[in-house]
Amino acid sequence: MPSKKKSFFEFAKAFKELEEITQWFETQESLDLDVGLQKFEQGLALAQALQKKLSEVENKVKEIKKTFDLSV
Repeated sequence: MPSKKKSFFEFAKAFKELEEITQWFETQESLDLDVGLQKFEQGLALAQALQKKLSEVENKVKEIKKTFDLSV
């Protein structure tokens, strides 16, 4: 049985990691292409996961509003 801890997405942690990657790019005077490419790919994966989680939360909020018959 898979652990809930492994499937739990930590939004704040992922967002912080994405901010750190962005900051890394902003502070580099000379860029190592291999490291930069790896960080770029990692950043895109994080951004995609964050967007997916935001969409899920938005849909859940809409469902809750419908349950309480509030305007969506």
